[in-house]
Amino acid sequence: MKNKNNIQFCLLSLLGIIFVVDGHLSEGLLDLNGLFYYYSFHMPLFVFISGYFYRAGSERDIKGYVKRKFIHLMVPYFVWNLFYGLVAQWMRQYGFAFGEPVTLAAVFVEPFRHGYQFTLNHAAWFVPTLFLIQTVNVCLVRVIPGADKKKPCLRLAFFLVLGLFGILLSRTVGTEGFWLTLIKVMFLLPFYGAGMLYRERLEAKDRLGNGWYFAVVLGAALIISLSGRRVVYAVSDCRDFTGYLLPYLTGFLGIAFWLRVCRILAPAFADSRLVRYAGRHTYAIMMHHMMVFLVIRTVYAFMAKYFGMFGDFSFESYKADFYYCYLPGGLLQLKLLYLALALALPLCLQAGLDWGKRRLMNRLLI
Repeated sequence: MKNKNNIQFCLLSLLGIIFVVDGHLSEGLLDLNGLFYYYSFHMPLFVFISGYFYRAGSERDIKGYVKRKFIHLMVPYFVWNLFYGLVAQWMRQYGFAFGEPVTLAAVFVEPFRHGYQFTLNHAAWFVPTLFLIQTVNVCLVRVIPGADKKKPCLRLAFFLVLGLFGILLSRTVGTEGFWLTLIKVMFLLPFYGAGMLYRERLEAKDRLGNGWYFAVVLGAALIISLSGRRVVYAVSDCRDFTGYLLPYLTGFLGIAFWLRVCRILAPAFADSRLVRYAGRHTYAIMMHHMMVFLVIRTVYAFMAKYFGMFGDFSFESYKADFYYCYLPGGLLQLKLLYLALALALPLCLQAGLDWGKRRLMNRLLI
């Protein structure tokens, strides 16, 4: 249960990235008719998963830990960020309205603020934020008494105080400049701490029967839904929080629901290499799925321009609206094509890169 190939958490990661992709299609295939809106928990879910896999004792070598995380998260991010910046710059010559000019600040600095600098890969804004959360966490665990594994509840309580203060800052100071960076990290830290607490203390005690478990979680979610309070917010902006505790309550409820669903489904997917691979490579999907949407629209544009098909295709929206989702004949079911390809093509790209790395390493070792 504690290894990186944990099938329950592979499923949870895979579902999480499906929520992200589906959310960018303005759909809610799995939100239970709004009972668990994606934008009330899906980014906290990824932070929770990352916290679950935090290795106790990493705080004894902070420099080594941060270096490993930087190489794993930020180096590929910067490479792809530069690539998409150059692509966006090339596209602007043909009338597309996507992205800022490629500068050192846009490539290396802006990702730590908002992360929308080149548009084509803006969904990956989460990567630098996660790196900062992991860095802040390991430092806090090192310097704050009781924040280590011995007192995980105290650590979570401290993180929650920081998160609540972050919401306060968003309402008073605002989210301009790098205030947004600070607020995002503060707001998400409690979910990282919750993942650590779940692994260290709660997982072994999580034996409540499914009936009672879902009755509590669904009942609480239903009460919130009936209250009529707005639960949808964008962590990337940190401007639309409803109250102070509600964002955490909806976040933890969404995580709790899908955590148990994945535990139930885990035995059925225990031998699935695809689920394991996809669950371990959600980074690739997060980085590239918006570009896949554009590629699909480009295919439709090509067929409309050169073959006289799809007369209702809007070239104006194609070049100006990055969320334009053309559906031939208005068939909503075709959004499943966008969803399927946005999941599959980045994984194929990652598999190709993995294969290339193995070939290169084998040649170097000969």
